[in-house]
Amino acid sequence: MDGYCTGQAPDEENRRMAAVRSNRVKSELIGRAGVTEACFVTANHAVEYAEGVRNVVTVTLCIPADINETKEDLPDAADTDLRVVQQEQKAIQQEQKAVQQEQKAVQQEQKAIQQAQKPARQAKSEAATPEQPTPTRRKEQSLSLRTNLLYDTFLLPTLGVEWRISHSIGLKLDGSFSWWGGNHGKVQKVWLVNPEVRWYLLRDKRFYAGVSGSYGEYNIYKYLPGKLLKGDTGYQGKLWNAGVTLGYQLSLSRSFSLDFNLGLGYTRSAYDSFGMTDGVRIHKQQDGTKNFWGPTQAGISLVWTIGNNK
Repeated sequence: MDGYCTGQAPDEENRRMAAVRSNRVKSELIGRAGVTEACFVTANHAVEYAEGVRNVVTVTLCIPADINETKEDLPDAADTDLRVVQQEQKAIQQEQKAVQQEQKAVQQEQKAIQQAQKPARQAKSEAATPEQPTPTRRKEQSLSLRTNLLYDTFLLPTLGVEWRISHSIGLKLDGSFSWWGGNHGKVQKVWLVNPEVRWYLLRDKRFYAGVSGSYGEYNIYKYLPGKLLKGDTGYQGKLWNAGVTLGYQLSLSRSFSLDFNLGLGYTRSAYDSFGMTDGVRIHKQQDGTKNFWGPTQAGISLVWTIGNNK
């Protein structure tokens, strides 16, 4: 009996598969024809049986000249031991299991080789592909310091802090304070606090909308904010407002940006107005009030994000 196999990669694997097929044929002959293992001479080959014929098992019968002698030498079919057939079948199963294990080992080895080659392929691909700029994004939480440059030009220094509690929500608090002049001439004494909650919108989280409010006290005469009202009249009082805010943050670098914002809402102010004659205040109106809908704040702020968390 000769088994032929060329379907597998290594020759040893081909011989094993040929042996499995040969054992199957022997098992059938033992079970059906009543022969034993001693009647077979088996050889397995890792080559083709003929051109285009790869996976076959051939059985060659050797018939002696003396038929009577052959019959005496061969065992009777009734004397065939069933236990031998079972052992042969068990051996075939073990061979099949061994072949499957070897195939699995080959697959694992190939997978390990591919994993080892993967970093080299990735490095080669990255070297061949130009690096694409990625949009800057903030971490989930960040802290930034800010100053309102627009208020600063009105001699109202402003400092603030913003805590981004998530990628989309920020809590901001600004404080403004000036203490210029005295009570007998030009004066600008102002303090103001401005809390705000912001929701950052769109993919880059640069646009935002918010709700804000302000509260403060003022004493203004002849300085730039006072000239915008009435040049010869001063005002001293309190104000508060509440409204909505819209804005946009323009990135300048990894840590710095410009924040443009405008607030609209309701403002109420209680005040006394006065004039000045020879350094003496002359009251014009007491317990005046002003209520209006319109701008509540405006800003062009320089923002520094601490720790480069963009």
